[in-house]
Amino acid sequence: MQEADQETSGRQAPLAAGPSNPSTERPMLVGNGSRELGRWAQITDVVGTVAVVVSLIYVGLQVRQNTASIQTSTSQSMYQMHQDRTLIELESPEVADLLLRASRSPERMTPVDSLRYSRYLNLRLNVHEAAYTNVLQGTLEVGMATGWLDGMAEDACTPGMSGYWDKWKTGYHAAFRAAMDSVLSVTECPS
Repeated sequence: MQEADQETSGRQAPLAAGPSNPSTERPMLVGNGSRELGRWAQITDVVGTVAVVVSLIYVGLQVRQNTASIQTSTSQSMYQMHQDRTLIELESPEVADLLLRASRSPERMTPVDSLRYSRYLNLRLNVHEAAYTNVLQGTLEVGMATGWLDGMAEDACTPGMSGYWDKWKTGYHAAFRAAMDSVLSVTECPS
């Protein structure tokens, strides 16, 4: 009997039997303990929800910042394309002469001049198509897009543009074709 007492004296009595040492006792998961666990579960749910909301706000801000950065980069790229085209016109007397001949008497142009002028018109339209596509994709800010639409109207009055457009428009994106057709239909060119 003494051995049995020694064996049980080294062990702690079960929790249900009552506390023997309150500092080492585990709380029971019944009664008030389950309410406490429920309260902690609610707190973690709230904290988790707040973390998700904060993450979504952060992602939204990052998307907005990225969009602004892309729009700025696209605007700079479009400006550079326009500037390059303008520099060609300004720096090359040959191109300037070609443009003057096309505007004054396109019927007198040689086949080589007609081909070169056709490629020039293609270059102008490619710049407009790139701008228009960027507007549709939201990567070109609307204020700059308005300027490009004005440029499209101006180019609609370029000598030979309507004939070139009628011949080659199927090579352009459908949405741009519709926009350019619309511009050409409403633009009144000076005589």
